[in-house]
Amino acid sequence: MANLVYQNEEAALDWLSSTGDEVITLTSLGVGAGRQGALHDFGVAARAQEFVWRAWVIFATAPVVGEVVRLYLKTSDGSHPDNDDGDTEGDNDAAVSAEDKLKNLTFIGNIIVDEASATPEHVASGVISIPERYAGPVFWNATADALSATALDHGFSLTPVPMEVQ
Repeated sequence: MANLVYQNEEAALDWLSSTGDEVITLTSLGVGAGRQGALHDFGVAARAQEFVWRAWVIFATAPVVGEVVRLYLKTSDGSHPDNDDGDTEGDNDAAVSAEDKLKNLTFIGNIIVDEASATPEHVASGVISIPERYAGPVFWNATADALSATALDHGFSLTPVPMEVQ
């Protein structure tokens, strides 16, 4: 009889403004602006390649239904990041200097505004494969409204989902 392969979900890695595993500062992110989080070092030991991602934001003013915050993944081998925003390794929490800097990043999804209100969290999630050693999220605010100024209103998480043979 063949062995079964199960998912074995691990603890999430969080990108937050101050209390997460890595830093991303999304407070008051303006219209037509982006922010990239610090790159996480997944190390060289055996690890999951598949992750469940989840991103959330709250707006400062009521957004328009259908507008989006675009989400990307920036990766690196430790010396050559997908764009040159940030320090020489591109591994710090930094502003995206221009929309063109998103061209070599991996698009992972959109947070689509589903309610014309500044009150709720707007959330999206999905699954992504990350074989690279270093990676982190990049947000691009393609809406007509800035994000709220409250640090805990925004974030990104990656939950490793390694496969386990039973």
